[in-house]
Order: sequence, then C-alpha cells, then structure tokens
Amino acid sequence: MTKCLKSWARFLLRRLRRIVHHPFSPGSTQHLSAKSATFNKVTDLKPSLLSPVAEVFKRCTSYSDLVAGSPHEREFLQWLLAFLDAPSIWFHLSPVEVLHWEDAGTRLEVEGEALSGLAMPYSPAASVEGRLVPVDEDVEGNIAVAEFPPDVDDAKYVVIDAARRGAAAVVFTGRPPRRIVVTGGHGYKFDAAPTPVPVASFEDVGTYVGRRARLEVNTRSRVTYSYSLVAFNSFENTPMISAHWDHWLVGATDNCAGVETAVLAFSELVADDVPVALGLFTAEEGVAPHIPSFYWAWGSLNYLKRWRPTFLVNIDVVGVGTPRIYAAPYLHEVLKGLGPVEDPEAYFDSVHYERWGLPSVTISSLKDTWGFYHSPLDAQIEVANVLYAAELAKRIVKAKPPAPSVRLEDYGLPPVDDPYLAWSLVYNYLVVFADFKHSDIVYTDVFRFLRRRGKDYRRIDLLGGPTLCVDRCGEALETYRELSLLRL
Repeated sequence: MTKCLKSWARFLLRRLRRIVHHPFSPGSTQHLSAKSATFNKVTDLKPSLLSPVAEVFKRCTSYSDLVAGSPHEREFLQWLLAFLDAPSIWFHLSPVEVLHWEDAGTRLEVEGEALSGLAMPYSPAASVEGRLVPVDEDVEGNIAVAEFPPDVDDAKYVVIDAARRGAAAVVFTGRPPRRIVVTGGHGYKFDAAPTPVPVASFEDVGTYVGRRARLEVNTRSRVTYSYSLVAFNSFENTPMISAHWDHWLVGATDNCAGVETAVLAFSELVADDVPVALGLFTAEEGVAPHIPSFYWAWGSLNYLKRWRPTFLVNIDVVGVGTPRIYAAPYLHEVLKGLGPVEDPEAYFDSVHYERWGLPSVTISSLKDTWGFYHSPLDAQIEVANVLYAAELAKRIVKAKPPAPSVRLEDYGLPPVDDPYLAWSLVYNYLVVFADFKHSDIVYTDVFRFLRRRGKDYRRIDLLGGPTLCVDRCGEALETYRELSLLRL
C-alpha cells in the first residue's frame, strides 16, 4: 500500500470514529433506542456525511446477486482488503469450497409473450414445456403454479410435494418476486438434497393459468473456492464482530447494511485499541457443493470449526425496523438494558455457535423485513439505524459473557467438565413438523420440549442432526437421551 493510501486509511478511521459516535456521545450511559434517532434514507444524506459512512454499503449493493465463488465476489473482497488496510490491522483469508450458482436469465414464454422472472436457488438449468396448472390440481407433466406460502421458507415443501406428484417444474406467482432457496429434503440436514425440479418466481402468472407455456431457466453452476475475510488487531483470542456479504439481488438490509455496520463497529473499536476481530463471511446464503437442506451459514461453519472467538457478535439484516438482540438464555442477564433480547433464531451465522453452546449474539431486524425479504424491494436503508446497530455491537463486544450453567444430572445424564457441551445437550434447535407442509425451527430446552409437546408433532429432527421420530413422537425423548449419552 502506498504512503498516500495509508494516510487516507488513518484519516478514515478518525472520521469513522467521529461519525459513529453521532448521535451517541463517547462514554454515554443513555439507553440505546433506535426510535430516538433521526432516520434518513441513504440518498437523503449530504455527500460529506454519506461518503465515509456508506462507502461499504454502496460498494456492496452495487453488485446484484453477490454470490459465493463469483468473480464479483473476488472483486469485492479485494476492494475490502484495500479499504480496511491500516496500521495495526492484520488479515486472514479462510477458504471454503462452494457451489457457485448464478441466474443468467429466466423467463416464461406464454403464447408469444415473454415474462421475466427469478430462478429460485439452487434450481438446475432447464427448458420445460407444459400447461400452467394450479399446484393443487393434476400437475403431472405440467408446470405447477403456486403462491408463496405465509412462511416463504415453506416454498420448498410446495415444490417437494409437486415434484412427488409429477410436476415438470414449479413457478411461484405474486408480488414481489423472490429468490427463496428451495432444496429437496424435509427438514434441515447436511445430507445432499438438490432442488428436485426447476423452480422460478414471477410477479403475475395467475392470469395465464390453463395455457401452454415454456419455462426457460438459464442457470449456471460450478464448484469453486470462496473466502471469508478476517481482520484483527490482536494475536490473542478475542471477541469477533461478524456479518456476511453474500446476498441475493440488491441486498440492502440482507446484508450490505450488516457489513457496513460491522466495519463501522470494528473500526471504532480498533481506534480505541480494543482487541477485536472482524469476520466477514462468504456463503451465508449458501451453498456447499452437494447442496444440503441445511444450506445456509456454510462459510461461517467452515471458519468456526477451526477458529473459536471468545464471543461472536453477529450482524445480519439491519438498516430498517427495530434491531433485536438474539442470544442464548445464559447471556440474557449480561445483555439486559441494551435493547430487546430474545432467544436465538437459527437463520444467522451465529447458528453454529448456538448449536455448540458457545457465547454468541445476533443483532437483527429480520422480523421487520419479511414483506421484502430476498426480493428486489430490499433496496434502501436508514443510516441512523446502521449507526445505532454499530453502537449496540460495540457495547455488546465489551460485555463479558458468563459460562453457562446446567446440571446434566437433572436430565438423567452424567456430568461433564465442559459447560458449553453440557449446555448444548440440553438447549438446542429442533425442527418440528405438525404436518409436512410446514416446519418450525425452535430453540428450546430439548428434554422439556419433548416431554411436554413431543406427542403433538408428526416428525422432529435435531437441526443439522438425526431425525428423532416420525409419527411416534411421544417416544422422541428417550431417543434423544440415548443420543446424548452417545455424545458423552
């Protein structure tokens, strides 16, 4: 790096420090509140204020479909390395094998008309002809037409059922069109579960039902390597602020704003000589080369299996709404007073730390974004919201997470020395099915849940693990206890 660029980097850190403290004064003990800040769209800010704050966000959102293993991702990674380079900061690139998948153009041709749409990840390339048929009718040999279910992640169950009944392809109709990952397996496991038939999303196909059509899904995929970027200012094991940069479509809140927030918080902590690491992960949206049904958080899994920060503070889907703090119950007390704290959700890069019982937090407004999640409408943020989330991340990083405490003897298990292993045996994620059209992922006391509610479900899986029961779920508790003993 040239002397001029290093001087610019030092200036940038000083500027970031001034901006990130607005509207929060240094050392302030005021209770953080997103509602107390003035919210402005990025485009409303004066250039003098916008440039240093939103530089990462603007660069990130300039790439539509910034996917793992793509040439654009390599370009963005190189830009980030130059942007972050400054005295006292070191870097590590963590490689991970991925399936690079891209949509080169998807359309539906109906009687001379051509509708543009979005291929659903990780749909194979195909050219399919058939009649457009409602998904609940006779779809054999035809193109099934469905609306997105209330929980858009249940789209995969719609596709699995339609493929089982012989559909040649599935198109989802409705506004906005979305890129929702569809795999071919019930639940969420690490086994291969590729998309069973071509799947795409269009704004309005309902008026064409009954007509013959041709669906052209022009996707390309190849196995390659991608890299997560880790920056740090200490060679000791430290807390880490993390975010993922890969995204579908524009990805303003998911997760370019998260990357911006993580960089702001990290830069401020570095300026204050706080030992900290920054983890910018690839492949949160996927995917491993074999396309598992547990497709997300692939890049962070490969990093965190080898390196374990003392505390993971993850940022995913911010910039609008109310950022919430998601954390395991044993962390709630130390986080009290910083903002709304809830039990973990599985949709973030923190999921593996939570599965392992390790201390992690995710800051997210995901609940406020379902209306435009993974759609072209995810295109703007409120900068004050990003500043709030960055300040929140800084305060959480400085907290000292306690070790969890749980008595395995109370659950019929022998004690262990590792408190995190003990916690993960009792508190973990279950995937539960009341029927096979919908599943929920719940973080819970597994023993208590299976004892009280197991019989209410038709199938229960351990997230990323074995199926505990199908139909006879009143017996799932003893199955889980035996599996826990095997782990010990």
